[in-house]
Amino acid sequence: MRHQLRTLSLDDVPAATRLCREAGWNQIAADWLRLLKHEPQGCFAAEVQGSLVGTVTTTCYGQDLAWIGMMLVSETHRRQGIATSLMNHALEYLRGRDIRCVRLDATPAGQAVYEKLGFQPEQVFSRWSRDGSDSDANAMASRRDPLTEVHLAIDQHAFAADRSSWLKGLANDSQVITDRRGYGMMRSGYLADYLGPIVATNAESAKAITLQLLDRSPATRIFWDVFDPIAEQAAQSLGFRAERPFVRMRTGAAPAKPPTGIQFAIGDPGTG
Repeated sequence: MRHQLRTLSLDDVPAATRLCREAGWNQIAADWLRLLKHEPQGCFAAEVQGSLVGTVTTTCYGQDLAWIGMMLVSETHRRQGIATSLMNHALEYLRGRDIRCVRLDATPAGQAVYEKLGFQPEQVFSRWSRDGSDSDANAMASRRDPLTEVHLAIDQHAFAADRSSWLKGLANDSQVITDRRGYGMMRSGYLADYLGPIVATNAESAKAITLQLLDRSPATRIFWDVFDPIAEQAAQSLGFRAERPFVRMRTGAAPAKPPTGIQFAIGDPGTG
């Protein structure tokens, strides 16, 4: 059956969330709402006979960088060209925005598909997971330290793009812990609490923030997408186990790699 593409809307969130459940992903309705608020014209749906069967989202960080994520197609409509159609539509939208670099985090199985669309691999990283702690985190009040201009500047240096607007929205749905050298967040997901982003100017601060966040999680499971070798060592020492790999890929000009800064945890495979 022929599919049609259109802009994703708030009315699509229940159906899009069902696609996440079908795929076994961790994202919940709040994640879709955040994406739509940040980039309302850059999230797209594929539908067949009026039913939503696929999605893709874009998250722009100024004109330096954008991320493609939430690439989902229902099982009954795969291998019909829908994913490629959605990806090309998203890329066309980003070209219209004059975005210099586009990135995505792919599974190894999807790497060849994205290479055909002009993406090249940059780095392999892994999702780590563990059971929740024995602390009485349910008794703790939600903590949301303010993100200051200092924290946003540290993040821009580490991420090589200004995502301050996105981070402020993400903080509204997260536990947030800061010190003068960095910040970290943790939020609820369907399968597990999600640890990240965590960004700091040194490993000691990043570790301290990580431990505080972990102590506040009431979840039976925690995900941590680890992007830094030092963070991998910390994850292993804290009882996390590598679960599955991702391949970070890009097309377009690469932002300058920052000389310092530690990304102890990414924000999400769909947004960087």
